[in-house]
Amino acid sequence: MANVDGFPFVNPTVRHVGVSKLRELNASKLRENSEETLVIQDSNDTPLAVLLSYEQFLIIQQQLMAVLNTVEMLSDKDEHDSLVAAFEDIRAGRVRSLDEIDAELEKQ
Repeated sequence: MANVDGFPFVNPTVRHVGVSKLRELNASKLRENSEETLVIQDSNDTPLAVLLSYEQFLIIQQQLMAVLNTVEMLSDKDEHDSLVAAFEDIRAGRVRSLDEIDAELEKQ
């Protein structure tokens, strides 16, 4: 499994394993090859499933949730309008550093 911009990506050229080879994959062997992604295929060489580590699965799940949250935010008109306004402020130079904002808050 490779990373494409930090997102786990299953390369179609990863090692393919026939269903019969699954019997040989015990916990120890899986632990030894935890970085390896396996495509499980049937006797006709048709891919059936992908076996990857739990950590890799969690990374994929986390990235998917980030994408869904972004889509949800952009789908909300108020959120979208606020984001566009923020980008317009940045483009126009209407920005302040975090230090300036902190200093102003401390004065209050």
